[in-house]
Amino acid sequence: MDPSSNLEEELAHTIRRLYQRGLVSGVGGNASVLLPSGREILITPSGYFKGGVAKGDLVKVTLRGRVIGGGTPSSELATHLAAYRVRSDLKAVVHGHPPTAVALMTAGVPIPPMTPEHAVLIRTFGVAEFAPPGEPGAKAVQGLLKRCDLVGVKNHGFFSLGADLHEAASRIEIIEESAKIYLVAHQFGEVPTLSENDLKKIRSGYGRH
Repeated sequence: MDPSSNLEEELAHTIRRLYQRGLVSGVGGNASVLLPSGREILITPSGYFKGGVAKGDLVKVTLRGRVIGGGTPSSELATHLAAYRVRSDLKAVVHGHPPTAVALMTAGVPIPPMTPEHAVLIRTFGVAEFAPPGEPGAKAVQGLLKRCDLVGVKNHGFFSLGADLHEAASRIEIIEESAKIYLVAHQFGEVPTLSENDLKKIRSGYGRH
């Protein structure tokens, strides 16, 4: 089977899964994947109901921003392209709106690593002030995209970068999980989080993935 066809199926499945988990809304959130050529991406379309996106709905775009074959790409295309341009290791970008994590971030509450999965998958996490989607948003986060696995934008959402779609989507799931754990635990008093020593042991034992 054509590798590009597999990536189409995976991308459509990923955005539907995030919708089912409440991490993107019906019209909010998007995802993209770098095609094997290394010169084009597939990205979710603008305005589509995320719970029903299928492979035929995806839009192919060059890294210079030219649409191939029709369709209207997500309004966050500029940020996706910026991420691929500044990160040679990148193969997928997922933009989600995990509600608990967005609420804590917007309120200025740090979301500490609460689980081993967080410790392993989210090693670098940056937060930017709000900027409108499109070119302004891309410019606001471009510096953070160079050095962070996960970039949050206040009053908006998170851009998750990954070596594949599974890794990028998992980071969105994990930050929401940590935010929920922290918020609930905080209601009962001081929250014991993972120490730097804990983080080192976890990362040493489980490695990068």
